[in-house]
Amino acid sequence: RLNLLEKSRSALAILAARDELIGNSAGVGKSGKFTIEADESVRGICLRMQTEGFVSSGDAVCAFLTYSGLDRMVQSGTFTISESFSALEIARRIADPAARDIALTIFPGWRLEEIAEAVDASGFAFSGEEFLDYALHPTAVTRGLLGIPDDATLEGYLLPGAYSYEPQISLEAMTGIIVERFAAAVQETRVQEGLTRQNMSLHEAVILASIIERETRADEEKARIASVFYNRLAVDMRLETDPTVQYALGYNNTTGSWWKSPLSLEDLAFDSAYNTYRNLGLPPGPISSPAIVTLIAAVQPEESPFYFFRARCDGSGTHVFSVTYEEHLNNACP
Repeated sequence: RLNLLEKSRSALAILAARDELIGNSAGVGKSGKFTIEADESVRGICLRMQTEGFVSSGDAVCAFLTYSGLDRMVQSGTFTISESFSALEIARRIADPAARDIALTIFPGWRLEEIAEAVDASGFAFSGEEFLDYALHPTAVTRGLLGIPDDATLEGYLLPGAYSYEPQISLEAMTGIIVERFAAAVQETRVQEGLTRQNMSLHEAVILASIIERETRADEEKARIASVFYNRLAVDMRLETDPTVQYALGYNNTTGSWWKSPLSLEDLAFDSAYNTYRNLGLPPGPISSPAIVTLIAAVQPEESPFYFFRARCDGSGTHVFSVTYEEHLNNACP
């Protein structure tokens, strides 16, 4: 699609930039993620690669892409760039849709099976079933990194957020990145101070946070909900929280969900160590992946007199709190 003059100019530009294109860019380039937006021009992409330090000459990269016709193949996405790549290799990489990173998003409140479904749909070299088996049986090294009990799974320890992976990443490496991000996040001062103040293990805090995550999406009331659970635990009241029963019940074919709602009286009597309507204290393990803000709320609860809460009747998704069971009953929706 180039005329003779354009071809000649591009060819001369490529020859002039030969060393910049095929030489190892380690002295100039860097390793990292490079994201191309949907509305970016190829020219703008090339210049930004130079500005961000991935190549020494954006003009040379643009000349090669134009001359080879690869400029028409450049699409939006995130690419993993190594400092060992030459500018020519980087140019070819961003023009190859198969070289784009695989995006995976873990949402707060997801259980392992829901994350596995997302893994299955993302296009990794391994299946969601393989991921789930690995997460249910983590290695001793992984458990040691997290400091969790020997019989614990990775439920609750896969930090919610957006992740970007090289296409051929292994299952172990992919999971390791998520776990390492969690391990780094819990070093946050408010988490560590809260654990000390509550005399609580990280595992106990993650269990509590995982319940709070399923109870509300409103960050502003998470510390108050935490206070309700602490108040109940202090006087040996059962937590009686629906999400633990939903977790115990598992997938419901009727609703097509892992979180059955509403629950029946029969459901509330379901025989499981996770059923907090039947058992005192925390369940034996986390029930979902809590966000870091929820974990902070779990170890930095409000001080409140409340022992009960229920959903408001305005559809806001927030809750109304009460001290006595009588008040709790009066807060029921008409």
